[in-house]
Amino acid sequence: MSIHLAYAGTKGFDVKLRNLGDKDFYQSPIFKQYLDNTDNNLVDECWHRYGDGVSGIYYLNYGMFYLEDGYQLNDVWNGKKEIIQKIRKGLHQANENTTSEGYHGMYIIFPKNGYLTIMGVGANDDPKRGLTGISPVIKGIKLDQSNPKEGAKIFERSLCRVSKPFNIGFGV
Repeated sequence: MSIHLAYAGTKGFDVKLRNLGDKDFYQSPIFKQYLDNTDNNLVDECWHRYGDGVSGIYYLNYGMFYLEDGYQLNDVWNGKKEIIQKIRKGLHQANENTTSEGYHGMYIIFPKNGYLTIMGVGANDDPKRGLTGISPVIKGIKLDQSNPKEGAKIFERSLCRVSKPFNIGFGV
């Protein structure tokens, strides 16, 4: 599934969101509220930390992420080279919704039992500048489904917090 989230005069990321956890998360009140918030141009203050005018996510392609070839969940969280290379190869496939370079990055989420683990993998890295293109993994984020408005804000802030690697090669 995909959704456009930007507005005239703004600059945003073209990203993938892949879920390794609860399959029904995309049907949850929190995710639905998050999509409603973006439709109403309600974005988290976190996005203002980008000095180059990034205002959030422009295009979001979301779905499930399936581990293949015997890889484990910890291989993803630990940034195993083979998995990261495979992700980046897929990110560089341009389509009608992305820039000519493809996607800026991928969020990998693991929602389970009301908690979220999240990381971001940028389409590029820059080892000469010490930029791995991989965000730190953030674990134990509480997502209370009984309060979707607050949960959606926490979810968006979590996305923003792991987005820095997405700018490598595009604006940094």
